[in-house]
Amino acid sequence: MRFSTISLAAAISALFIAGVADAQAAPACDTTKCVFPACVCPSVNPPKGMDPKTVPQFFTLTYDDAVQAPTVPVAASLMTPHRNPNNCPIKATWFAQTLYSDYALIQQWYAAGNEIADHTMNHIGTPPIEEVTGNRKAINAFSGIPYAKMTGFRAPFLNYSKSTFDVLAQEKIQYDSSTTATATDAYWPYTLDYGVANDCWTGICTQGVAQPGMWEIPMHAIIDPQGNAYSMDVQLSGSASVVSQWLKDNFNRHYQGTRQPFGIFLHPVHVGNATSLYNEFFAWAGAQKDVWFVTNQQLLEWMKNPVPASELANQPYMKCQQPAVGKEICNGLDDSKAGSIDKDTLQMCNFATGSWSTCYGCPTENPSVTNPVPARAVAAGQTGYRTPVPTTCAMEWWDPVGAQCLCNSSNCTFNDIATQTPTATTPLPTSTGSPNGNKGNSAAGQVMTGSVVTFGLAAAIAAGLAQLL
Repeated sequence: MRFSTISLAAAISALFIAGVADAQAAPACDTTKCVFPACVCPSVNPPKGMDPKTVPQFFTLTYDDAVQAPTVPVAASLMTPHRNPNNCPIKATWFAQTLYSDYALIQQWYAAGNEIADHTMNHIGTPPIEEVTGNRKAINAFSGIPYAKMTGFRAPFLNYSKSTFDVLAQEKIQYDSSTTATATDAYWPYTLDYGVANDCWTGICTQGVAQPGMWEIPMHAIIDPQGNAYSMDVQLSGSASVVSQWLKDNFNRHYQGTRQPFGIFLHPVHVGNATSLYNEFFAWAGAQKDVWFVTNQQLLEWMKNPVPASELANQPYMKCQQPAVGKEICNGLDDSKAGSIDKDTLQMCNFATGSWSTCYGCPTENPSVTNPVPARAVAAGQTGYRTPVPTTCAMEWWDPVGAQCLCNSSNCTFNDIATQTPTATTPLPTSTGSPNGNKGNSAAGQVMTGSVVTFGLAAAIAAGLAQLL
């Protein structure tokens, strides 16, 4: 099974890097030619010589793999109880694959202010370019997310090579976050003008990986007292009390040191009964001064123009505003405040390989590497056609049924959600599909290729995402 393979790979990755010294030296970065912010040299210190005690302690929470009925509630349950110092809901980055994913849930995750990044279509390590480009094309077409907002990449199984970075450069990906950092190479984000500078024991540092302007956001490992390092799903490696102490010790190493971003990297399908462990740790970490939970995109915005922690709340990318559309449209939001996202507007797309929902019209066949954006079952000009998001309108303001942008220079209004009180986590329905995440046709009745019906399951699950707004 795919998830078993991921679990094994994560365990091997976690244990194999334990105690391994760098096999090859990192490439030297010429500080006289590497000019900030276009080029940033690898460093354990904050950018521009800032005093670590004055900078924010960034906390990145990321999820990998399919965005689907079983995984979205897990992600939401780790986020809804927590707020940043400006009282905005915390956000997270999801490295999403299209295999087994529900496109409407991808859209709703993004509409709630979170980040969607590329994880290939079919969870392929060291992927061909079609896996990377196809993933973005399908998500753009059936989740409505602009290419400019899908800027990151993580290699499935953390399995990458020089060719991976060449592919990312061709696709103009802004950053990669696949390399692991231990205590000796725990760098702040840096650009790849001089190649990869951490995780050198894999040999990647000597392979001429130089991609000017592309960022690397290292995955800082959790290190136990014996020196073993765990890159993902650390909850699988010990009891709750033991792992809790590891998390606090490692957080303090960052917080009391040079404040490199601290990260928790999870596959939601593996969280299991560790929800309480992480919620308790997040609450403990968030109670410390100047701790901010951010997406990778928010972290890079700060890296390009670093400001003291005292000024972070004033930065536009840290604010939280929800479009006030005024009527329910299919945009990934609960516009009418009826307690259900995109009520009565979603379409269910049923195929022999599974079902998923979308705001933008079902295709005639399931997206694939060879055809990531198949023709719509209902073509333009026919009754019931859903118009894709144009480049002239933000997804949150676009009505695909009425083919209308509800925002122009004079009528774009927003609700500031920073003043709202966090709500309790609401239990959400789980999928009745197969163990590999394929929901089957339990929500739609008879399966017909390319058929279009009203979708109710995603709307029910979306109650959890609504709490993130």
